[in-house]
Amino acid sequence: MPLILLTGAFILSACSASQQEEKELQKIPVKKIKQKVNEISRTIETLEANGTISFDSPEMSSSGSIEIKIKKPDTVYVKIEGPFGIDIAIALISRNEFTYYNVQENKVITGPSSDINIGAILKIKVSFDELLNSFSGSFHFDDELTDSTEAASENNSYVLLVNKTFAKQKYYVEPNNYFINRYSLLDAANKPLLDVNYTNFNKETVEGMSINFPNSITINRPENKQTVWLDYDSKEINKKNLTFKLKVPKSAKIVRWN
Repeated sequence: MPLILLTGAFILSACSASQQEEKELQKIPVKKIKQKVNEISRTIETLEANGTISFDSPEMSSSGSIEIKIKKPDTVYVKIEGPFGIDIAIALISRNEFTYYNVQENKVITGPSSDINIGAILKIKVSFDELLNSFSGSFHFDDELTDSTEAASENNSYVLLVNKTFAKQKYYVEPNNYFINRYSLLDAANKPLLDVNYTNFNKETVEGMSINFPNSITINRPENKQTVWLDYDSKEINKKNLTFKLKVPKSAKIVRWN
């Protein structure tokens, strides 16, 4: 689908959602919501998926195919064909280190898995946890002493707020099945730094539990005017013996980033 149509569909969807009548949700403690979300998240240990990816920014717009492999809590493998002017690019990202191979340039880049480095190779600045959680659609919450006895609500979803030293994380939780349908990262002035929307959910049976898994993910960096659309065409959750292979020819140029 052309990016202009994707953008139009995204805007139309956002407008339609904002026009829905706000429903009064059942009063429920934040702790209970966290427990429900964590229970679902724990069922997903690995993910292997294939689909399409589209990217739009002031510098470029492109689309292609993508293969993703995730092993929680510490490994993400991404193979991209087509976008960003790259024929094939492969990234193996652990919590501490990454290896990125640009097949077209026969160049390997390695370095620590910082937000800046991940952003440079994947063209959108995210932390490792944001990348892993965004692609897998699963999150984990710790109990906090400040958790309220009644969860706030917004846009017909429960809202969980997690305050960090540098920003505030805001999660929108579907009130019936307790899946995350939106995640936002806000600065001290409540300005959005990152916005992730999940749509096109399918029922999946994982470890004997019925869960809702998103097949479409939109990742937006408003300040940088960057948007990534990811659509899974096929996926397998908790595949046994998931392997991660990144073969690099001896002729490849190797570059180390700090």
